[in-house]
Amino acid sequence: MTSLPKRIALVLPYYNEEHFILSTLAAIAAQDTRDFTLIVVNNRSSDGSPALVEAFLAASDIDYAHVEEDTPGVVPALMKGIALATGEFIGFLNADTIYPPHYVSGALALFDANPTAGSVMAIDLYSPADSAAAQKRLRRVLFASRIMRKKSHAGTYAQCWRRAPFMAAGAFDSAIWPYVLEDHEIMVRMMDKGPSIYDAGHYCFPSTRRTNSAAVSWNTWEKIAYGVLPARAMPWFFHSHLAGRFKRRKMMSEALRNRSWE
Repeated sequence: MTSLPKRIALVLPYYNEEHFILSTLAAIAAQDTRDFTLIVVNNRSSDGSPALVEAFLAASDIDYAHVEEDTPGVVPALMKGIALATGEFIGFLNADTIYPPHYVSGALALFDANPTAGSVMAIDLYSPADSAAAQKRLRRVLFASRIMRKKSHAGTYAQCWRRAPFMAAGAFDSAIWPYVLEDHEIMVRMMDKGPSIYDAGHYCFPSTRRTNSAAVSWNTWEKIAYGVLPARAMPWFFHSHLAGRFKRRKMMSEALRNRSWE
């Protein structure tokens, strides 16, 4: 990691991603700004991905750190990256998501245009941005973000935060929330730290390979409750209601390592 200050730190955890992560790294290397530090966290991979990652990064002009986290689970890996982050903002990436060249500069521009914003959230698309399907999804997410302003409409892979309030709220932390859906729980602690900004020009392309989400996500009734309960009920909903249910169903952060596509 160089000594030059960067405005945003990007944390990229991975586990056994030798078939996907180079495409993500290539997308990050193609960003139209270098005003970021990339912190890549190997979460006990047993395949060839660590060597591939290091070779790619060493040959790039990216300001990076490539570190290891031995505790299995997305949240411990995120915590490792968070501890190394500096700068005004912090963002999170997935190892199987493609980010357009304007992703980082777009996030910074949206923060600059919205100085009270606590976060900038990308919209997940599954077809080219100018396609009818993508335009429909953009409209749907933008509408949801307007009527449910204090709830999350983006996964961790699409989230950027103003780092000072994010850290003051506890950040991602296994002691606070060791379960899945950390991307929604964090909004409970950040919902009064400034608005979340969504924009039709800020998007990313997650992989469509994930087929085990039902085993590591809320059920239909829990998802409905999240949508209809008021924001003021969210602390109770997550920490008094969902936490016990997720614990009984063994929906810990580590469960995301179980993959139906491998």
